[in-house]
Amino acid sequence: MTRVFLDANVYFAGVVSEDGASAFILHLAKRKKIVIFASKLVLREADRNLRKKTSSPIAKSFRRFLRDTKIKVAPAPGEETLQEYESFIHPKDVPVLAFAIESKVDFFITLDKKHFFVPAIISKVKKIRIITPGDFIRDFYLKGKV
Repeated sequence: MTRVFLDANVYFAGVVSEDGASAFILHLAKRKKIVIFASKLVLREADRNLRKKTSSPIAKSFRRFLRDTKIKVAPAPGEETLQEYESFIHPKDVPVLAFAIESKVDFFITLDKKHFFVPAIISKVKKIRIITPGDFIRDFYLKGKV
């Protein structure tokens, strides 16, 4: 089964808009078509942003998703992994990338093109594929590669 790590912005977009690719990825996880790996850091960020920027029912739907979906919480990344990426990415994103890498997922799905879709990161990260929700759905799920 395909293993994915979702950035906080994918959870946010998936909960806020029921029609987008992020929502479809959450739907795939609920139906056990993919396995989501997460970090407490990313889940807290998504929850905090949903509570701050949306209505209470939307924030509650995220908590319901977490309760109803089997998400594997990844262990904290090692200091060595953190240090390996510190010079390549924005400091706040280092632990997110490190969690994704150490989770040994197939895909790291994010909407953050500014920080993750840069040549230094793409060339450095070989163990997983960094991809947007739309590209994941189009290139992998719809083509039967997931």
